[in-house]
Amino acid sequence: MSALDKAPTLLHGTEWTLQIESPAELEALGRVLSVLGIGASLVSREMTVCWLNEEMVRQSGPLMGEPHCFSHYWGREQRCSDCLPALVFRTAAQREGFRERVHRGSAPDSYRVQAIPVADCNGEVRWVLESFVKLSALSHHVSALDVQRVISNLSPTTGAAFVVVDAAHRIVSWSPSASVIFGYPLEGVLGKRVDLLFPAERLGEREQLLAECRATGGVARHESVRVAADGRLVPVAVSATALLDENGEFLGRSTLIEDLSALHQLRARLEAQRELLANITQAAADAIVGLESDGSITSWNHGAEEALGVDALDALGRPLAETVGCPKVHGFLAEVLEKGTVREEAMSWTSRSGKTVAMEVTGTLFADSQGVRRHIVAIARDVSTKLRLERQLMRSEKMAVVGSLAAGLAHEIGTPLNVISATAEFLMMDAPENSREELQTIVAETERISGLVKELLSFARGSKKELTEVDIVSVVHKVGRLVRIPMERKGVRFEVELEDGLPLVCSEPDGLHQALLNVLLNAINAVQDGGRIRLRGHRLADSNAVGLDIEDDGEGVDDAIKERVFDPFFTTNPEGTGLGLSVCARFVQEYGGDISVDDSEWGGARFSLTLPMASAGTRGGSLRATSVSGGERNPTARPHEGGHRP
Repeated sequence: MSALDKAPTLLHGTEWTLQIESPAELEALGRVLSVLGIGASLVSREMTVCWLNEEMVRQSGPLMGEPHCFSHYWGREQRCSDCLPALVFRTAAQREGFRERVHRGSAPDSYRVQAIPVADCNGEVRWVLESFVKLSALSHHVSALDVQRVISNLSPTTGAAFVVVDAAHRIVSWSPSASVIFGYPLEGVLGKRVDLLFPAERLGEREQLLAECRATGGVARHESVRVAADGRLVPVAVSATALLDENGEFLGRSTLIEDLSALHQLRARLEAQRELLANITQAAADAIVGLESDGSITSWNHGAEEALGVDALDALGRPLAETVGCPKVHGFLAEVLEKGTVREEAMSWTSRSGKTVAMEVTGTLFADSQGVRRHIVAIARDVSTKLRLERQLMRSEKMAVVGSLAAGLAHEIGTPLNVISATAEFLMMDAPENSREELQTIVAETERISGLVKELLSFARGSKKELTEVDIVSVVHKVGRLVRIPMERKGVRFEVELEDGLPLVCSEPDGLHQALLNVLLNAINAVQDGGRIRLRGHRLADSNAVGLDIEDDGEGVDDAIKERVFDPFFTTNPEGTGLGLSVCARFVQEYGGDISVDDSEWGGARFSLTLPMASAGTRGGSLRATSVSGGERNPTARPHEGGHRP
């Protein structure tokens, strides 16, 4: 017997495995398969074709030595994700499936493919034998049972249903996977119309499938919905190939139906996660802003709305730098585009009401669905409270140092001053007339220094008293009368705007009176003749506090010294002591408030006092847009001297 006629050995077991010494032993088997119209090829472990039978050569051409799959087999540039020979080499078990092959200039053909392991004489699996049955070659003479036998061994675990439908929409083939997906047994569907799989509103899709198969030879994979036996709607992916007889007459279509239920569940879970993430982002206290690479706003969460008072509808599409009133944003975004991430950049953003909000901004660059990094997410945290507490702590530490120094000075200077003053007064008793004036000057100067020492000692000790409920409107009236004369001298226009029904504040009347007076005198000294000063009282939004803003149209306060104007002894006024604003800062902080300085809308300075609100509701009337320019009230006391502008 020649080598060509030598038959391969079938190894026994639960799976088919052929054993040969060389590919030449498959020639006899190949001729038999060719007679039956079955193509066959042998694939090596190197995934190259090392043998084909005549039918395979007729179907695909001479492929000896060519790579398996790819463009020669299936019209694609890379191997299938479920490549059957590759699976066989991994598992040493037979595999089967369906493939569509595309020949140039013709409609795609469907094949049932089986792959079995082939071992050498030592029992080692070295090859895979693939057989190809062209399903479109089935003629109308083949009965439904015959067609069913062709695909009856298709494993239900493949996840795809194979259904053959004739030209009259009757089911003539039904794979086991179809029974698993839809719940219909084989005997319950053969010969019935495929309408039972279509929801009522999708029956028109059945005609579209038929028309497209007749016209083009197949239907590309697309997603749709089918009905199971229990009434469930099953999301599916459907592709179809026309079945033709030997004369090219249309017989029906072979349909591959993939169950997408698991995929849809995964999509739903992903969508739920996206929605949860969006809700978390929207509800976050920090401002979270989505941006294009050019700085235009694509998303604006609730935290941003709260921090800046700008609605999302007003912010979307606008440049971030314009929306937050901060030119520094341009450089920040450029740095993010260059580095990918920039963390905790300090900025000052401006709210819709004109309030400056201290922010720490972190920006990160993200890629879009095409992998292009052009989306920026900026997370801005309001650190105004943090900075305020740090500022208060720093002031408290400075106050402690000043207090210690003042106490020491009072002790060390007070006694010598008393001795000098007493000696001068004693000498005045017997001093000649021409010396008495000089001695009086010594006594007056020692008294002035002694007064300054007492003021320092009082400042060091503080003057915190028991908290009471104070009516701001009443305090503003009193202070307005005191500053009337110095304002009249300079022709200053004084405007007072207090909201109706301002709540009482927790404070000490004399201290609040003195603090407000010092700030107003400071503003009077800062403005030119005929200048303008405005005092505005209002309840702070979302806060149990009342704000007092005193702003002027003077020269303002330089940014370099804004944090120092409340330091003890700091002043740029040659006639000032540098204690006026320090007293204000100490007072408001002792009672849980705060004081800050910023630029006014007129170009001058705006001092903002924040005072904690009392719990006993409101009292007092309202004073709105009142101009105090002189003449209508008589002052009851002289204004305190010593206000200054650094």
